[in-house]
Amino acid sequence: MSDAKFLSDSVWKDLSAKHKIKDTGLQKTLVDLKKVDDDAHDEVLKILEEVLKQAGILKKSKEVAANTGVFKHVIEVIAAAEEAKRKAAKAAAEGAKERHAKLEAEKKAKAEAEKKAKADAEAQAKKKEKDDAKSNKDTDADEDGDEASALLTTKLIPLLRSVKSKGERMYALLATTGKQVVVLLSRKPIPPARRKLMQDELGVSGGIKYIHGDCIREHGKVMFVLERDVAGMGKLITAALLKQTNQRIKVKCRTQDGEYDEDDDVAEDDAEDDADTDEDDESANDEAEADEDDGDLGSEGEQAADEPPKSTTGGGVAAPPPELARAPLLWDTTRDLMQKNIEALKAAVQAQLAEEGADVVKQINDQMKQLDRIVGRLDTRLSESLLKAGAAPDPGERRAELGITRAILADYIRYVASEPLIAHLDANPFGVKTELKAMLTASLTKLARAIS
Repeated sequence: MSDAKFLSDSVWKDLSAKHKIKDTGLQKTLVDLKKVDDDAHDEVLKILEEVLKQAGILKKSKEVAANTGVFKHVIEVIAAAEEAKRKAAKAAAEGAKERHAKLEAEKKAKAEAEKKAKADAEAQAKKKEKDDAKSNKDTDADEDGDEASALLTTKLIPLLRSVKSKGERMYALLATTGKQVVVLLSRKPIPPARRKLMQDELGVSGGIKYIHGDCIREHGKVMFVLERDVAGMGKLITAALLKQTNQRIKVKCRTQDGEYDEDDDVAEDDAEDDADTDEDDESANDEAEADEDDGDLGSEGEQAADEPPKSTTGGGVAAPPPELARAPLLWDTTRDLMQKNIEALKAAVQAQLAEEGADVVKQINDQMKQLDRIVGRLDTRLSESLLKAGAAPDPGERRAELGITRAILADYIRYVASEPLIAHLDANPFGVKTELKAMLTASLTKLARAIS
């Protein structure tokens, strides 16, 4: 293009100099055209537009019009520029088409690669599921006879020890008929097939109730948190564990919403354990060290690190009313359930949006972090204040601390009533029943009565 006769800057330079034609910019523009790469179609078109502009100005000038040779050359420049412009526009269109085709091909290749990666991931997941099923089947086969029976005897001991000494949470399943109870614990959800093992242990074929729950440590105690039917269950579980493990393991029992076994006086037992700990601190430590060797659970006089502080006044702590003694655990349980429901909602959202793009998943995960503000706002200040009030050495100090407790409680009640995110979570479309507002309102109402 830059070598074409009529678009040559040197030809025009000689011609204009020979006939003393004043150039307004054509010479410079033709030099620019010579320098530009022919493949730079957009830049070529821009310069050719300027060539046509400058040539048009010269065509209208009197000195060019008066010189036939120069005038004819300018006309040829305009014609050559128009032809070059058409070629450049066509080349630009073809280039754009090629780029579009290339982008489409890349997009198609990327989609096919993602489809293949997804298919590979699904195939791998199915293979893993199949392998896990085979592994579980093999495990069940390995656990026939004496090995399976160990789940209800010797294998309970290290699990209970992990609850008491390390604060681990275990899945729990109780099988009950009359006053007989069989206890099964596991770090993983307990499959329905285990009910046959428990039925055989009970020695009956019908009339068995199965109660699910968790086994946790609360304030230094082994606590069974059950979905229902806790009345009298603490003593029955203690007796069952004695029979199954040959160890006396005193346990507490409550429902998931904080209702305690009425036969189990938490406040009285806490005070007894505090006294036992003061008298036998050294022997309890010795027994705890021995437990690591022989697998025993340790002395029941052993005091957990998270147990409420004892009085240092010498006269002992005035025992709080039962409702006040149970109040801290009620709030801790409510917070645990609130956290559990929120985590379940997070998991449901992530599962349904897992096939979305990485950017969408990241955005959703970032938004999900906002849900934690509810748990952060409804913190442990209330249970800590309730514990202080219960441990107060005299009525005056207890009343003073309860004043702080009421202020915190009022703040929580206002927050639950005004936080729109709570209602939004309860109305979620992902099939998760969080029931946060009802649960929090009921818990805070019970606590208000406990300190009234």
